[in-house]
Amino acid sequence: MMAILGLGSCTQTVKEKVKVSDLKDTATVLSPGIEPQTDNNREKIISEIKKFRSAMTTKNKTEILSFFDFPLADSMVNFFEVDSLFDRKRKTNGGEITKEMFSGSFNRIYEMTDMLEFNNLFADVNLGLLRNQDQIKNEKRPPNDGCYYIYIIAIKNDLVYFQYGTNSSDEYRKTHPDEEEVCDEYAQMWTFIFDGEKLKFLTHRIAG
Repeated sequence: MMAILGLGSCTQTVKEKVKVSDLKDTATVLSPGIEPQTDNNREKIISEIKKFRSAMTTKNKTEILSFFDFPLADSMVNFFEVDSLFDRKRKTNGGEITKEMFSGSFNRIYEMTDMLEFNNLFADVNLGLLRNQDQIKNEKRPPNDGCYYIYIIAIKNDLVYFQYGTNSSDEYRKTHPDEEEVCDEYAQMWTFIFDGEKLKFLTHRIAG
């Protein structure tokens, strides 16, 4: 079974609770009929995604932070009540998050936002497919599990979307009609923008 860390924490820290269905699948973000980019810009984006994958799968804090431009505005992230020191500094800064704050509370933020799921997002994925298509989507359905797990990497022009989350398994629900809720559904989407040279964090959203 795939590990989902900090599920309770992340859903409790959302500023405004929304349904998973309200967070658009990245497939709906991509307009039908638009041909994938095949120029050098797309190659650079794929190269940056590979660097991001390396940083995430090795949990290299220095490399991960290099994809963020600080300070971060309050509206860019969707995690709250990180820890007492972080929250106090955030309030003092008018909601802005500095590099020092993010670095000092990195492990807590990593847990709250289920960053470990990036390992599953990138597992067994051929990023070279993005040369000829705008989206890679994987679903994992472990046996006897009330959830199935969704992983999406998508590109639209200079925007890159990473999404992971869970949804209720209809197969499991059919065999367990006595269970009212079979899965704690949630979704997280990280949006980055390619500035011509490097991939940079844009927004983070949670639904659950």
